[in-house]
Amino acid sequence: MAAGKKKQDGSSRAELCSKVFAIDPAVRFAGVIDKMGKLVAGGMREGLRPLESVKDMDRLYLEFALRNAMRREFDAEFGPTIYAMSEREKIKIATFPMPGEELLLISIDRSHPHDRIISRILELLR
Repeated sequence: MAAGKKKQDGSSRAELCSKVFAIDPAVRFAGVIDKMGKLVAGGMREGLRPLESVKDMDRLYLEFALRNAMRREFDAEFGPTIYAMSEREKIKIATFPMPGEELLLISIDRSHPHDRIISRILELLR
């Protein structure tokens, strides 16, 4: 487990997602994904529709869980991942490793600057 981080229970995971939504209205999705790719807390911001189908959501969560596990394989060489981000044509997606092989997954409106959102999330995770 990373220094200064503790494993979160279900209510604190949900609270984390609520705090992420409070950072900025441009955050579309905030969820905690377990190592098996299951959404264990959070979800889409109320009032917004996801860009992908429900079937694709499950596949997407699994993909991020696998990427998270694969990145951990290089921790000895490069140090642990702080966060990973991709900017796509329609959206920005970022993942933040958490204790217990979980990760925080967020999506942000593509047209919105992401630097302040990322910084605030990193503060929450400390």
